[in-house]
Amino acid sequence: MLQNNFNISIMKIEDLENIKDTLEIDFDDFWNYNIFKSELENPNSIYFVAKEDNEIVGFIGLLIVFEEADITNIVVKKSFRGKRYF
Repeated sequence: MLQNNFNISIMKIEDLENIKDTLEIDFDDFWNYNIFKSELENPNSIYFVAKEDNEIVGFIGLLIVFEEADITNIVVKKSFRGKRYF
């Protein structure tokens, strides 16, 4: 069930900076700062961030090629998994 203060927006570098110190612990060990930063800087990628009460609880990545978009990943913060956010 979604909470009242839940929103989704385009991810910005500031969002990455906010989770920088806990990225590998709170999400998955695949995600390190440098990999994620390069993804955000890729003109063919777009990421959306899900926040509850301004806390980042997940993100989703899309790879855009010509007129198509492929979902590359959906990641939920470990403490929010199983709560049906995505």
